Amino acid sequence: MDPDGTAAYSGSMYTLRTVSSAAFWLFIDRASSHSRHTVGYQQTPEWATARGASWDPELLGWFDAEGVMRAGAVIRYRKLPGLDRRFAFVPQGPVADWSAHDIDDLLTPLKSYLTSRRVFAVRITPPISIRQWNASTIRTGLSIPDITRLSDLPPDRLQHSSGDLVSSLTSLGWRRAPNDAATESSQPRFNFWLDLAGGDEDAVLASMTKSWRKNIRKSERAGVEVTFGTRGDLADVHRLYAQTAQRNGFSPQPMEYFETMWSCLSEGFPGHFSLHLARHEGSAIAASGTAQVGARAQGVFAATGTERPQAKPSNAVYWAIVRQAIADGAEVFDIGGVDDTLDESDAASGLVRFKADMGADAHEYIGAWDLPIEPLLYAAFTRLLLAYTGASSVLRDGMRTVRRSPALLRVPQLNARTKPPAHESAETRSS
Repeated sequence: MDPDGTAAYSGSMYTLRTVSSAAFWLFIDRASSHSRHTVGYQQTPEWATARGASWDPELLGWFDAEGVMRAGAVIRYRKLPGLDRRFAFVPQGPVADWSAHDIDDLLTPLKSYLTSRRVFAVRITPPISIRQWNASTIRTGLSIPDITRLSDLPPDRLQHSSGDLVSSLTSLGWRRAPNDAATESSQPRFNFWLDLAGGDEDAVLASMTKSWRKNIRKSERAGVEVTFGTRGDLADVHRLYAQTAQRNGFSPQPMEYFETMWSCLSEGFPGHFSLHLARHEGSAIAASGTAQVGARAQGVFAATGTERPQAKPSNAVYWAIVRQAIADGAEVFDIGGVDDTLDESDAASGLVRFKADMGADAHEYIGAWDLPIEPLLYAAFTRLLLAYTGASSVLRDGMRTVRRSPALLRVPQLNARTKPPAHESAETRSS
C-alpha cells in the first residue's frame, strides 16, 4: 500500500497504483492525443460509476521512474459468491500505446498487482485492429454468394504489429476468451468506423451510397425531426429499446440503466455525450446515445421502434449524430459492432449492409483475452460460462445461477446435466 492508503505494486519498470478521477482524465487527454481514436467511453471514470451497481470499479495507473503515468485501466471486479476470489475485466483497455511498450513490462506487473487483489483471472479487450476492410469491399463481399462470413473476406489492410501483439500475449500465458454470445455482444470483434473526413460534411456524404443519401432526404420529406433528448425523454428511449430487444431477440436493459447512464455521462462528463431522438408527428420513433472521448465518437446504444420504418428514422438519427460529432471535433465515429456474417439470407447482415452503405470501414479487433491467474478455478469458471450460455448470465447483477450451485466453482471439471435458465444479457452491444 502507498502511504496514502491506495493499493500499489512496484514492478521492474512500472509502479501500479490506484488514481483519482482527475488524474485518470489527465492521462486520457494525453493518451487521446498520442494514440488517437483508441480511447473509448468504457475506459472513463464516469462509465465505471455508471456500471458500479454491477461491478466494483478501480482506476489504475502505470507510473514510470519519473512518476509519469504511461498507461491506465478502468478495471471492474466481480466477487464470486462463496469464494474469496474475484474476476477482473478491463473493457476496451488497458489504455496504452501498445506499439511503444514492451508488452511484458505492461502486463506482468498487472498480473502481480491483481494477484495481490485476490483475482483468479483477468480479461482485457483492447480496441486494436488486426484487419480492416473498406466499405466498398464489404459491399462487394455481400454480393458474393460463396463468401458468407466477414472473416473470410480478404482484407484491404493488415496490421502486422497487432499480429505481433497477439503472439506476445500468447507467449505470456494469455489466451483467447471463450467464444460465448454475451462477450461477443458486449465487446464485438468486428466493428465499423466512419471517417469524418476532417470535418467535411460533403465528403462524408460522398462516401455514402446513393441509396443511403436518398434515405436521409426521404426522412426529411416524411417530416422526421431529430432533436437532442433530455432526462425527460428516457421513458421513450426505454420503450424504443425494449421494442428493439424484442425484435432482435435479446433482453432489454431496465429503465434504471438509462437513468444511471444519463446521470454519469451527461452531468459533468469531461467528454461529450449526446442523446438524439427522431420524432414523427410528435411520436419518438428512434433514439441513439453517443459518447465522445478525444477524437473518437462512439455509439453507446441505438434503438428503433416498430412504427413508421418507411420514414427512415435511423438514417435521420445517424446523419444528425455525424453532423454533431463533426461540430464537436471528432475525427472518427465508431458506430459499433456487427456479427461475423456476409450472408444476405442472415438477418444480421442487414446491419452490416446499413453500416457499409453509410461509408464506414470494418475493423477486426484482436478480441478478448484472458489471463488465468489460478488455472483450476479459471477452468471451472469458463466451463460454467459455456454451460450457462455466456459471461453475462454469470457475471450479471446477483449472479443467481452461481448462487444456486456455488460448488461448481470449486472443481476443475463441471458436468451440466440440466438445461440452463434463459440467458439475460447484462450489457448492450457497446457497453
